[in-house]
Amino acid sequence: MFSQIDNKFMRMALNEAENCYNRGDLPVGAVLTIDNNFEGSGGNSAKTSGDWTSHAENSLLHKLSWKMKNNRKGFSRLYTTWEPCLMCTGAAVLSRVDEIVYACPDPFGGMAKTNPGILGEWNEKHWPCFRQGPFKQESYNLLTKYMDENKNIWGNFFERFKDITL
Repeated sequence: MFSQIDNKFMRMALNEAENCYNRGDLPVGAVLTIDNNFEGSGGNSAKTSGDWTSHAENSLLHKLSWKMKNNRKGFSRLYTTWEPCLMCTGAAVLSRVDEIVYACPDPFGGMAKTNPGILGEWNEKHWPCFRQGPFKQESYNLLTKYMDENKNIWGNFFERFKDITL
């Protein structure tokens, strides 16, 4: 169903998510590849850093922006354990990521089903392809475990999220 490459890099992203969970952050991990070569990984640190823009994907793309600026020929792929939000998708568009592979869908804030045409011609031209990848259940389990342990923060969202159909 999924390629060995997808499994390998999404497993790395899931390991990053587990690291986030262990340090008290929302467990979302991300890995960037160019031409199926590992370029870097990162995790969400919004809670521990106090910077709410420190999502896994956004932080990773910021860290590797110099590499992405020089990558106009290779195929770039961003693996992430949770479907990216608007901010992270925007960072992927600006970084010219070709494809985003995500594990767990986010029906309340994910951008995979967004029509980029409503955002204008430039965004539509550079919009990455979205594809659901492996480890959906594992990512969902880690996210719901974290949200359940942090109901004071996630309350209503957790109640709706835990009922999504995978």
